[in-house]
Amino acid sequence: MAQGILTVDGEKVTQLSDTRPTEVVYPETNDYPTVRQRGLPLRPLGDYVPQRGIREPVAVPKDRGLSADPDLPNLLSDPNVKRVDITPSLGTLITGLQLSTISDAVKDELALLVAHRGVLFFRDQDITAEGQRELFNYYGIPELLPDPEDEKAKGKPIVSNIQEQDEDFRATYVHFKWPFADFHADSSFQANPPSFSLLRIDELPPTGGDTNWISGYGTYETLSKPLQAFADTLSAWHSSGHVYDSVINHWGAKRPERPVETLHPLITTHPVTGYKVLNLNSGFVTRLDGLKRYESDKLLELLYTHIHTAQDHMVRFRWERNSVAWWDNRAVTHRATHDYAPLHRHGVRVTIKGQVPRQVGGSVSRKEAVVTALKEGKVHAVHDANTREGNYKERGYPKV
Repeated sequence: MAQGILTVDGEKVTQLSDTRPTEVVYPETNDYPTVRQRGLPLRPLGDYVPQRGIREPVAVPKDRGLSADPDLPNLLSDPNVKRVDITPSLGTLITGLQLSTISDAVKDELALLVAHRGVLFFRDQDITAEGQRELFNYYGIPELLPDPEDEKAKGKPIVSNIQEQDEDFRATYVHFKWPFADFHADSSFQANPPSFSLLRIDELPPTGGDTNWISGYGTYETLSKPLQAFADTLSAWHSSGHVYDSVINHWGAKRPERPVETLHPLITTHPVTGYKVLNLNSGFVTRLDGLKRYESDKLLELLYTHIHTAQDHMVRFRWERNSVAWWDNRAVTHRATHDYAPLHRHGVRVTIKGQVPRQVGGSVSRKEAVVTALKEGKVHAVHDANTREGNYKERGYPKV
């Protein structure tokens, strides 16, 4: 188990403070880099004290996508399986496949494909909540922890019930500090943010409730070179403080864990593809480390505008009953569309822990890697349809 060094106002302590921020540092190991966190004080948020502290960094199993053939021979050899890339940047619909019955070889290839495409979609799935959890247990460690106070959850699979609020999210913002309807990567404030998330919708209104995803590969590669170079040097604080405050004070719910902030590189390297990612989301990031407040606020405003206007790197999915979306939080952010209140929408989501995020020296943008693959004739099935089928020799290669 990782041993963190705790300090409050520069003085070493042995436990988290309820009244002052607690700095927590986990030294570098063979499994992850140095991790910096802040245990946030509880007293300004009320008298309730969660049973758990903050999660320590852990080593996770090797990503199954690293074991897969990039030409996806097991997945694509089935004549019933069809693949449609919805946009060049991200999003692939796969039909003729039931996630409840796939082989381990296909599981590995799907893990590699989602790392490249960001999000995969499946229709008419018969997989159950138990099946979702069993499938993701193959890939790693559940990101969620069972709630010891929830007697109804005992003996059931570790899942999240996604049940949207029956209210106008713009009105809710009056009370909320957490922009729950904005782009985010699931639990990015943890030392080990999730890698994969799998959501199945089983109840939805006649229309509305679509989900949007944006590619972190795309938002990084479309920054100017000078801004890329500056962003490469920065780190951002991801915080659960706003969601904790909002849930406690607006919904009156009790959170099982203390609020926490974790420092992650602003630009990370995806551990499977090797592509650089703009690791930023307005749902949880509060500030950029080392910058003055004004500098951080203005740069974040610029980057959030860049993300929110990146329609060339966004995909929108219209749900049907028993549709499934499987996305890679290390490569994309997402947001639900809250346009159906007071009607109801419900789904079941499972997640697994990912690696502690890091930036690897020498890593490049997706666009740079794809252009190199085109020039060297090393294009594979994991690449998008434009890369696989486009007449780049006639039209010229994309500029990087």
